[in-house]
Amino acid sequence: MIPQTKHTLRFHEDGTFRILMVSDIQDKIEYDPRTFAGLDAVIEAAKPDLVIWGGDNVDGRYLKPYDEFVKYMEIFTAPMEKRKIPWMHIFGNHDYDTEVSGPEMQKVYESYPYNISGHSEGIPGVTNYMVPILAHDSDKVEYAIYAFDSKYKNGELRPGVTPDDLMLPNRDQVYKKWDPIRFEQQMWYWNLSKELEAQEGHTVRAMAVMHVPPHEIMMAVNNPEETGYIGTEDEKFQCPMVNSGVYSTMLERGDVEIIAAGHLHKNISDGVYGGIRLTLDASAGFAIGGVDERRGGRIFDIKLDGTHETHMIYAKDYIDISKK
Repeated sequence: MIPQTKHTLRFHEDGTFRILMVSDIQDKIEYDPRTFAGLDAVIEAAKPDLVIWGGDNVDGRYLKPYDEFVKYMEIFTAPMEKRKIPWMHIFGNHDYDTEVSGPEMQKVYESYPYNISGHSEGIPGVTNYMVPILAHDSDKVEYAIYAFDSKYKNGELRPGVTPDDLMLPNRDQVYKKWDPIRFEQQMWYWNLSKELEAQEGHTVRAMAVMHVPPHEIMMAVNNPEETGYIGTEDEKFQCPMVNSGVYSTMLERGDVEIIAAGHLHKNISDGVYGGIRLTLDASAGFAIGGVDERRGGRIFDIKLDGTHETHMIYAKDYIDISKK
């Protein structure tokens, strides 16, 4: 059964739908006021139909206990909640650094009136779910957003083996300690995508969001002429320690046209490889390392004519980023 959301998402009558993705808000209770002001201003300017939090939503290294997590959430969900904008989220590595478990955090997220996130059970991670976007005037599913949890606390790839155990000294620089999107998650996506195809009678266009980018993003970065890549490389790219094949799974399935990720605080990326657009949106939060002029988010304008467009939106264009 295709999941339904708390608030039904629909394309506008003109066949458009706007998504704003903000990654690495990654602040704490004593937050940098520019983080909140920038998030608030970017949402106001973008006027999205949906906001996606792209992981590392909190800095769990400093924001540990449950009561602090709840207080933080009350602060940073306000820009969406007060405007009554539906929003969804995925978890990144620093979300799992808190003392609050994934399922406990998820209950807090889903308690907000305009949060439309789902959750998963029986497969690795918590934030694996699909959000459908319907036609303007019917219940036909025109687009799907697949959310993936890309970090699991103390996750083992097999009994006794974690990604850290695989970090041998001689390896490609993009192979870092992060968990991959596991086979069970990919199988979940594949089966749900097939179910959606059977329901609608055709392959439904889709977008995938995950915190840590897949390895294939480097094909876009390293081949700008062929992929139309535009971006910055001020930070070494970091991908999972194992290439679990999530990109090739989506390539073979044929429905995903965008893989949107965060994780890299300084880098902005946009390139098309094998018909799939691979993007990064730098960091939205000002409390962590990054480039202040790049704080903001990425807009995706999805169109029913089969096309989409994307561009960055920056806090610097709406607030004074020089003043904390």
